[in-house]
Amino acid sequence: MARPTFKGYMDNLQVKTGKTAEDFWKLASKKGFVKRGKVVSKHSEMLAWLKSKDIGLGHVHANFLILYLRLRTDDPKLSIQSKKWAHSTGYKDHEK
Repeated sequence: MARPTFKGYMDNLQVKTGKTAEDFWKLASKKGFVKRGKVVSKHSEMLAWLKSKDIGLGHVHANFLILYLRLRTDDPKLSIQSKKWAHSTGYKDHEK
């Protein structure tokens, strides 16, 4: 079985929700989870929002989107392992 890729997750999310990465970025910013290019909310708060009826994601896709937000903001809390996986499987800095 093939390992999941960053690009695969993002493509799947767009098909499932009709929203792009940029759409989720704007929603997170509007909700106040991202301010001035930094993630300012706790993981649990973002997870609850993404899994709520408003967004309706499952646990794995919600965590994936949090990873995306942290990558895009170059969050220092993000592990080197997560960064390596994302960059090696399709995340591009220009997706900012």
